[in-house]
Amino acid sequence: MKELMEGMYPLAVWGVVLSTILAGVKFWEIWKNRTRIEVSYNFTGSSDIGNEVIIRNLTGTPILITYWELLWRHKSWFRWKQSKEINPDEFFEDLKLGGNSSIKLTFREQDYFDWGSSALGNDRIFLRLRIAGKAKPILRKVYG
Repeated sequence: MKELMEGMYPLAVWGVVLSTILAGVKFWEIWKNRTRIEVSYNFTGSSDIGNEVIIRNLTGTPILITYWELLWRHKSWFRWKQSKEINPDEFFEDLKLGGNSSIKLTFREQDYFDWGSSALGNDRIFLRLRIAGKAKPILRKVYG
């Protein structure tokens, strides 16, 4: 019996090493395929030209944005309070954002907003995105 146990030791070590390597590969795949979204802006002082919020998908996997909201929020006693929001119109359709690509949300004329320090005060502008397949919305700071 002792001889049998000694012969199984290298096999047990091989099993531990192999399973550890496979677990590391699986964690790397999960980390690499997570949703990574970057938000930036191109604000102007003209309502004719308008303001733009740019959404970039930094992964190779396409995503589907089912809803978005532009929010003005400020911190009050360790909590965020919302002071204003802009939503898409009632005829909004899902936005398809391909892998490693970007889309622009344009706000001009009646949708134009002032973004200067006098207009914002203590507020910061955030973008809340609802992504198909995700339980919670993604919140990204745009400006402020």
